[in-house]
Amino acid sequence: MLERFAQTGEHPFLYPWWFVDAESEAGALFFDIRQNDGRNLIPFAKVDDGRGDLACFDGDDGSGNPRVLMLVLDGSDRFYNFMDFDDWLLAAKKDANGG
Repeated sequence: MLERFAQTGEHPFLYPWWFVDAESEAGALFFDIRQNDGRNLIPFAKVDDGRGDLACFDGDDGSGNPRVLMLVLDGSDRFYNFMDFDDWLLAAKKDANGG
């Protein structure tokens, strides 16, 4: 799935998730934010449902199917990650369908 998104640029509508455009002001801001985390994160999506979390690829994972590491921005102690993009996508689709 990830490879198809990368090749075509097409992606499903997954509100409350939205994909980050790296060329946008938001993309630049998220890139700056992720640098303060200490991990090599590549932000690609954000959720706007009160959580405000950023989904990021693990920039240190050279497997071709990187883990998705979540950057929690609300100052809480929440911590969660996903095994890979497909795992994250399943959760995002669940969010988009009301849980």
